Amino acid sequence: MELTLGISTCPNDTYIFGALIEGFVRTEHTFDLFMDDVQVLNNMALKAERDILKVSYGVVPMVLDNYRVLKSGGALGFGCGPLVVSASDIPVEELKGRKIAIPGVNTSAFRFFKMFFGEDYDFVELRFDMIMPAIASGDVAAGVIIHEGRFVYQNMRLKKLCDLGELYEKKFNSPIPLGAIIIKKDKVHLAPEINRLIKESIIFADTNYDKIEPFIKKHAQEMEDSVIRSHIGLYVNEFSKNLDPAVEGLCKFLDTEISVFV
Repeated sequence: MELTLGISTCPNDTYIFGALIEGFVRTEHTFDLFMDDVQVLNNMALKAERDILKVSYGVVPMVLDNYRVLKSGGALGFGCGPLVVSASDIPVEELKGRKIAIPGVNTSAFRFFKMFFGEDYDFVELRFDMIMPAIASGDVAAGVIIHEGRFVYQNMRLKKLCDLGELYEKKFNSPIPLGAIIIKKDKVHLAPEINRLIKESIIFADTNYDKIEPFIKKHAQEMEDSVIRSHIGLYVNEFSKNLDPAVEGLCKFLDTEISVFV
Protein backbone atom coordinates (compact mmCIF):
# COMPACT_ATOMS: atom_id res chain seq x y z
CA MET A 1 0.00 0.00 0.00
CA GLU A 2 1.23 3.52 -0.76
CA LEU A 3 1.08 5.79 2.27
CA THR A 4 1.61 9.54 2.26
CA LEU A 5 4.16 10.56 4.90
CA GLY A 6 5.21 13.97 6.15
CA ILE A 7 8.18 14.55 8.47
CA SER A 8 10.44 17.47 9.30
CA THR A 9 14.00 17.93 8.08
CA CYS A 10 15.31 17.90 11.66
CA PRO A 11 17.96 15.28 12.51
CA ASN A 12 15.74 13.43 14.97
CA ASP A 13 13.11 12.80 12.27
CA THR A 14 15.62 11.85 9.58
CA TYR A 15 17.39 9.57 12.08
CA ILE A 16 14.12 7.88 13.09
CA PHE A 17 12.71 7.46 9.58
CA GLY A 18 15.92 7.35 7.54
CA ALA A 19 16.31 3.58 7.35
CA LEU A 20 12.64 3.14 6.46
CA ILE A 21 12.72 5.81 3.77
CA GLU A 22 16.06 4.67 2.31
CA GLY A 23 14.94 1.05 2.06
CA PHE A 24 17.04 -0.50 4.81
CA VAL A 25 13.87 -1.74 6.53
CA ARG A 26 11.87 -4.25 4.53
CA THR A 27 8.19 -3.47 4.02
CA GLU A 28 5.51 -4.02 1.41
CA HIS A 29 4.40 -0.41 1.82
CA THR A 30 5.73 2.50 -0.18
CA PHE A 31 5.93 6.01 1.23
CA ASP A 32 5.20 9.19 -0.68
CA LEU A 33 7.49 11.49 1.30
CA PHE A 34 7.05 15.20 2.03
CA MET A 35 9.50 17.12 4.24
CA ASP A 36 9.25 20.62 5.69
CA ASP A 37 9.21 22.61 8.92
CA VAL A 38 6.94 21.22 11.63
CA GLN A 39 4.59 24.21 11.48
CA VAL A 40 3.93 23.43 7.80
CA LEU A 41 3.21 19.85 8.85
CA ASN A 42 0.89 21.07 11.62
CA ASN A 43 -1.14 22.97 9.02
CA MET A 44 -1.27 19.89 6.80
CA ALA A 45 -2.66 17.91 9.74
CA LEU A 46 -5.36 20.51 10.30
CA LYS A 47 -6.42 19.90 6.69
CA ALA A 48 -5.97 16.09 7.01
CA GLU A 49 -3.68 16.11 3.98
CA ARG A 50 -1.40 13.11 4.74
CA ASP A 51 -1.82 9.57 6.04
CA ILE A 52 1.07 9.83 8.52
CA LEU A 53 2.50 13.10 9.83
CA LYS A 54 4.98 14.41 12.34
CA VAL A 55 3.27 17.22 14.26
CA SER A 56 3.69 19.27 17.40
CA TYR A 57 1.87 17.95 20.44
CA GLY A 58 0.33 21.40 20.64
CA VAL A 59 -1.79 20.68 17.57
CA VAL A 60 -2.83 17.13 18.52
CA PRO A 61 -6.09 18.11 20.30
CA MET A 62 -7.20 19.93 17.15
CA VAL A 63 -6.76 16.98 14.78
CA LEU A 64 -8.22 14.06 16.73
CA ASP A 65 -11.35 14.03 14.57
CA ASN A 66 -9.18 12.66 11.78
CA TYR A 67 -6.07 11.20 13.44
CA ARG A 68 -4.70 9.02 16.23
CA VAL A 69 -1.24 9.18 17.81
CA LEU A 70 1.21 6.39 17.04
CA LYS A 71 3.22 4.97 19.92
CA SER A 72 6.49 5.09 17.97
CA GLY A 73 8.49 7.81 16.25
CA GLY A 74 7.72 10.83 18.42
CA ALA A 75 9.97 13.24 20.28
CA LEU A 76 9.66 13.21 24.06
CA GLY A 77 12.18 13.29 26.84
CA PHE A 78 13.71 15.03 29.81
CA GLY A 79 15.89 18.12 29.52
CA CYS A 80 14.92 18.73 25.91
CA GLY A 81 12.25 21.43 26.03
CA PRO A 82 12.05 24.79 24.26
CA LEU A 83 13.86 27.80 25.69
CA VAL A 84 12.94 31.46 25.97
CA VAL A 85 15.96 33.56 25.00
CA SER A 86 16.74 37.24 24.58
CA ALA A 87 19.66 39.57 23.96
CA SER A 88 19.17 40.92 27.50
CA ASP A 89 18.94 39.12 30.81
CA ILE A 90 15.39 40.12 31.76
CA PRO A 91 12.55 38.22 33.49
CA VAL A 92 9.99 36.88 31.02
CA GLU A 93 7.17 38.65 32.88
CA GLU A 94 8.80 42.01 32.15
CA LEU A 95 8.44 41.37 28.43
CA LYS A 96 4.66 41.78 28.51
CA GLY A 97 3.42 43.93 25.66
CA ARG A 98 6.67 43.45 23.73
CA LYS A 99 7.31 41.32 20.64
CA ILE A 100 8.00 37.65 21.34
CA ALA A 101 8.87 35.41 18.40
CA ILE A 102 7.29 31.95 18.38
CA PRO A 103 7.80 29.04 15.96
CA GLY A 104 4.06 28.71 15.27
CA VAL A 105 0.73 29.09 17.05
CA ASN A 106 0.12 25.34 17.01
CA THR A 107 3.52 24.26 18.28
CA SER A 108 4.09 22.57 21.62
CA ALA A 109 6.54 25.36 22.43
CA PHE A 110 3.84 28.03 22.18
CA ARG A 111 1.43 25.90 24.22
CA PHE A 112 4.05 25.64 26.96
CA PHE A 113 4.71 29.39 26.91
CA LYS A 114 1.03 30.25 27.29
CA MET A 115 0.63 27.65 30.03
CA PHE A 116 3.28 29.26 32.22
CA PHE A 117 3.35 32.93 31.18
CA GLY A 118 -0.04 33.72 29.68
CA GLU A 119 -0.83 35.56 26.46
CA ASP A 120 -0.27 39.23 27.32
CA TYR A 121 2.53 39.59 24.77
CA ASP A 122 2.85 40.68 21.15
CA PHE A 123 3.51 37.32 19.53
CA VAL A 124 5.19 37.16 16.14
CA GLU A 125 5.20 33.90 14.17
CA LEU A 126 8.53 33.11 12.53
CA ARG A 127 10.06 29.99 11.04
CA PHE A 128 12.09 28.37 13.84
CA ASP A 129 15.48 29.08 12.23
CA MET A 130 14.66 32.80 11.84
CA ILE A 131 13.89 33.44 15.51
CA MET A 132 17.42 33.88 16.84
CA PRO A 133 18.49 36.23 14.00
CA ALA A 134 15.37 38.32 14.69
CA ILE A 135 16.33 38.60 18.36
CA ALA A 136 19.93 39.45 17.55
CA SER A 137 18.86 42.18 15.11
CA GLY A 138 16.43 43.69 17.62
CA ASP A 139 13.33 42.98 15.55
CA VAL A 140 11.83 41.14 18.53
CA ALA A 141 12.54 41.40 22.24
CA ALA A 142 12.78 37.66 22.83
CA GLY A 143 11.87 34.34 21.29
CA VAL A 144 10.89 30.76 21.99
CA ILE A 145 13.51 28.53 20.36
CA ILE A 146 13.28 24.85 19.50
CA HIS A 147 15.29 22.11 17.78
CA GLU A 148 19.03 22.81 17.52
CA GLY A 149 18.52 26.34 18.87
CA ARG A 150 19.14 25.14 22.42
CA PHE A 151 22.66 24.08 21.39
CA VAL A 152 23.73 27.23 19.55
CA TYR A 153 21.92 30.26 21.04
CA GLN A 154 25.01 31.23 23.05
CA ASN A 155 26.99 31.48 19.81
CA MET A 156 24.77 34.46 18.97
CA ARG A 157 25.35 35.99 22.43
CA LEU A 158 21.78 35.36 23.48
CA LYS A 159 20.77 34.67 27.07
CA LYS A 160 18.46 31.96 28.36
CA LEU A 161 15.54 33.49 30.27
CA CYS A 162 13.65 30.26 30.89
CA ASP A 163 13.66 26.56 30.13
CA LEU A 164 10.00 25.77 29.40
CA GLY A 165 10.78 22.07 29.47
CA GLU A 166 11.97 22.24 33.07
CA LEU A 167 8.73 23.95 34.06
CA TYR A 168 6.74 21.23 32.29
CA GLU A 169 8.69 18.43 33.99
CA LYS A 170 8.05 19.93 37.43
CA LYS A 171 4.34 20.43 36.75
CA PHE A 172 3.55 17.02 35.24
CA ASN A 173 6.42 14.83 36.50
CA SER A 174 6.51 13.46 32.97
CA PRO A 175 8.71 13.61 29.85
CA ILE A 176 8.28 16.73 27.74
CA PRO A 177 5.99 16.12 24.72
CA LEU A 178 7.41 17.88 21.69
CA GLY A 179 6.57 15.97 18.53
CA ALA A 180 4.02 13.24 17.79
CA ILE A 181 3.57 10.90 14.85
CA ILE A 182 -0.10 10.75 13.89
CA ILE A 183 -1.93 8.38 11.57
CA LYS A 184 -5.29 8.85 9.88
CA LYS A 185 -8.19 7.06 11.52
CA ASP A 186 -9.00 5.19 8.31
CA LYS A 187 -5.45 3.75 8.40
CA VAL A 188 -5.41 3.01 12.13
CA HIS A 189 -5.62 -0.75 11.46
CA LEU A 190 -2.04 -0.39 10.18
CA ALA A 191 -0.83 1.19 13.43
CA PRO A 192 0.80 -1.95 14.94
CA GLU A 193 2.72 -2.57 11.72
CA ILE A 194 3.78 1.08 11.27
CA ASN A 195 4.91 1.22 14.91
CA ARG A 196 7.00 -1.90 14.32
CA LEU A 197 8.56 -0.47 11.15
CA ILE A 198 9.46 2.80 12.88
CA LYS A 199 11.03 0.92 15.79
CA GLU A 200 13.03 -1.23 13.36
CA SER A 201 14.15 1.94 11.57
CA ILE A 202 15.41 3.44 14.84
CA ILE A 203 17.23 0.23 15.79
CA PHE A 204 18.88 0.15 12.36
CA ALA A 205 20.02 3.75 12.82
CA ASP A 206 21.35 2.94 16.29
CA THR A 207 23.61 0.25 14.88
CA ASN A 208 24.31 1.52 11.34
CA TYR A 209 24.58 5.29 11.66
CA ASP A 210 27.11 5.49 8.83
CA LYS A 211 24.49 4.18 6.38
CA ILE A 212 21.86 6.78 7.18
CA GLU A 213 24.22 9.69 7.93
CA PRO A 214 24.17 10.96 4.31
CA PHE A 215 20.36 11.20 4.42
CA ILE A 216 20.49 13.04 7.75
CA LYS A 217 23.21 15.47 6.67
CA LYS A 218 21.51 16.16 3.32
CA HIS A 219 18.50 17.61 5.11
CA ALA A 220 20.36 19.15 8.06
CA GLN A 221 21.96 21.56 5.56
CA GLU A 222 24.81 23.51 7.20
CA MET A 223 24.43 22.03 10.68
CA GLU A 224 27.73 20.89 12.21
CA ASP A 225 28.23 17.18 12.90
CA SER A 226 28.48 17.76 16.65
CA VAL A 227 25.16 19.65 16.67
CA ILE A 228 23.50 16.89 14.62
CA ARG A 229 24.65 14.21 17.04
CA SER A 230 23.65 16.29 20.09
CA HIS A 231 20.22 16.88 18.52
CA ILE A 232 19.70 13.17 17.91
CA GLY A 233 20.99 12.23 21.35
CA LEU A 234 18.54 14.56 23.05
CA TYR A 235 15.38 13.95 21.03
CA VAL A 236 15.67 10.24 20.11
CA ASN A 237 15.34 7.87 23.05
CA GLU A 238 13.31 4.96 24.40
CA PHE A 239 10.13 7.06 24.22
CA SER A 240 10.72 7.28 20.46
CA LYS A 241 10.41 3.49 20.29
CA ASN A 242 7.47 3.14 22.66
CA LEU A 243 5.25 5.84 24.18
CA ASP A 244 3.54 3.57 26.70
CA PRO A 245 5.41 4.81 29.81
CA ALA A 246 4.47 8.42 28.96
CA VAL A 247 0.83 7.95 27.93
CA GLU A 248 -0.66 8.78 31.34
CA GLY A 249 1.13 12.14 31.49
CA LEU A 250 0.24 12.88 27.88
CA CYS A 251 -3.44 12.27 28.58
CA LYS A 252 -3.28 14.87 31.38
CA PHE A 253 -1.46 17.39 29.21
CA LEU A 254 -3.79 16.92 26.23
CA ASP A 255 -6.92 16.39 28.35
CA THR A 256 -7.79 13.34 26.32
CA GLU A 257 -8.40 9.59 26.60
CA ILE A 258 -5.88 6.76 26.42
CA SER A 259 -7.67 5.41 23.31
CA VAL A 260 -6.12 8.28 21.32
CA PHE A 261 -2.79 6.42 21.37
CA VAL A 262 -2.43 3.43 19.04
